[in-house]
Amino acid sequence: MKKSHSVTSILLCAVATGCGHPPNPLLGKWTLTMPPGATYASFCPTAMEFTSTTQTLTYAGKPVSEKVNYNAAQTAVYPTTVYVMGDSANHTTYNFSSKDKMVLDTAAGCTYQRQ
Repeated sequence: MKKSHSVTSILLCAVATGCGHPPNPLLGKWTLTMPPGATYASFCPTAMEFTSTTQTLTYAGKPVSEKVNYNAAQTAVYPTTVYVMGDSANHTTYNFSSKDKMVLDTAAGCTYQRQ
C-alpha cells in the first residue's frame, strides 16, 4: 500500500508543475515597445533584464540592478501576472498577454517585448 501511495504522490507532483515553483515568464531580457510615432517614454525603463534573483532596469542608458523576489502563480495560462518585490516595501506588477508580451502595471502602462 505504501508503494502505491508513493507512486501516486510522485505522479501528482510531476503533473503539478514539477513539484517546484511555477515557471516565471518574466525571466530574460525585455525591450520597451513604443506606439507608432512615439520616440520617448520618460517614466518607462527602456530595457529590463530579470534573472532568478535580480532585476536590472535601464533608464536613460543607465542600468540599475537590485536583488528581488518573485511571486509568479498560475503562469501556465495567459493572461497572467508576476509580482516583483525588491528593496522597497512595495511591489511591481507585470501583466502578460502572452509569454513574449507584457505591460508594466503603472500609470504609464509601459509595454515590453521579449528580446
